[in-house]
Amino acid sequence: MRNTKKSLRKVAVAIATTLLSSAGLMAATTTSAHAACPDDIRYSLRAVSTYVPFKGLPIYKDGKGGTMSLTRDFTKSASYQVTAGAETEAGAILAKAKVSISASLTKTNSSTVTHNYSHKISSNKYGHAQYVSWGKKVYWKKYRDTPTCTTQLIAKGAIKFPTNQEGWRYWETYS
Repeated sequence: MRNTKKSLRKVAVAIATTLLSSAGLMAATTTSAHAACPDDIRYSLRAVSTYVPFKGLPIYKDGKGGTMSLTRDFTKSASYQVTAGAETEAGAILAKAKVSISASLTKTNSSTVTHNYSHKISSNKYGHAQYVSWGKKVYWKKYRDTPTCTTQLIAKGAIKFPTNQEGWRYWETYS
């Protein structure tokens, strides 16, 4: 029944168009209207706190028990890490993340520092320390909104971005 009504409507439009056109009252034929949406690219982002290790620095281990004391003099950097997705998206993701997540995100944190660190290690455990830049792991999705009003997922991934905040990451294990 629905298709019959559509067919009758199309025939009526065609007849009316022909009559109006032949009478000189219409300059062009009509076509059925279609909804159109803007063709657009957009991103969705979410983030969790993480760390980005400085390149070339070891993870220190000491124990069992006692106190771990470190003095480190270095010039190193911590750079963004693409953990999933396309490397080419890093710039666009960073620009959007600086606005919606944290303005302190950066592609690279370079540091020249002499840093002293000390931490008590629980008895019967080993202490571990690593110099890191605190940052965010940004999970992203890239979408295309099409002219036919549909949404397509184009790409997705995760990128760890450092900030200008840095320091020692400490944890303990039994071995």
